[in-house]
Amino acid sequence: MSLSEVPVGFFATIKSVHNSPAGARLISLGFIPGASVKVVRAAPLGDPRVYNIMDKLITLRNDDANLIEVLLQDNLINLSNAPRGIYSVVNVIGGRFFKDKIAQIGVENGSIVEVIRPFLIKTNKGTFQVGRGMSGRIILRRIEE
Repeated sequence: MSLSEVPVGFFATIKSVHNSPAGARLISLGFIPGASVKVVRAAPLGDPRVYNIMDKLITLRNDDANLIEVLLQDNLINLSNAPRGIYSVVNVIGGRFFKDKIAQIGVENGSIVEVIRPFLIKTNKGTFQVGRGMSGRIILRRIEE
């Protein structure tokens, strides 16, 4: 997952930075593999975003943040990247309309979902296909394989 996909308030560990002049600039700012980064806040339309890395606040546009590959910390993963298994829903990112819509299929904070295959989940309300955009906004923690 890229740094631009990490939800506000979450921590990630940098896995790699794209090998390019822009990537070299990001490394010089402190975005080095193995470093921990927190997404502090985002502009009203989501771009740019503010990151805390090495006790510095740095603002990046999403185009630049897309050059940084990360892993969410605390064993968190978004639904779009989740392999088959059973998970607890940690966070649903979005407004009231989105949260109400996704709750109708049994996905809300604290609920249990089974990932059957990419974008296909089973909840207490049935089996549902979840689109790529929606699944990227659902943060999970693995419970069982």
